[in-house]
Amino acid sequence: MPWARETLIDVVDDDPAILHSTRCLIECEGHRVETFADGSELLAAFPGPRPAFVLLDQVMAGMDGLEVFGRLRDLDAHVPVVLITGHPDPGIRTWARIAGIPLIEKPLVFDALFGLLGEEAAGISASRT
Repeated sequence: MPWARETLIDVVDDDPAILHSTRCLIECEGHRVETFADGSELLAAFPGPRPAFVLLDQVMAGMDGLEVFGRLRDLDAHVPVVLITGHPDPGIRTWARIAGIPLIEKPLVFDALFGLLGEEAAGISASRT
């Protein structure tokens, strides 16, 4: 099931080049994007417009992606998260699997990313029916 046009996607990464390129590519697919330079900025946006997905970098200064994910859950922010990392260490993979978070390695392969987000959208639609 394809995801709806104009879907809001939040992207969190401390690398400005990743934020810019990810925003451009997702907007080219017809979606809205909010970018955040760190987890604190993202958390400050909740509650607010609910994104369909959060693409969350794992390795960032301050809070890492898994800690931000935990805080989102503490806020009861039921939003799907996809963890992205350029440092795919086995420990991160294990924690992501335990937390039930899909993990994608950088550099991002956008066909794979859009496919994963489409699967997430299908799961959300199925759980709402």
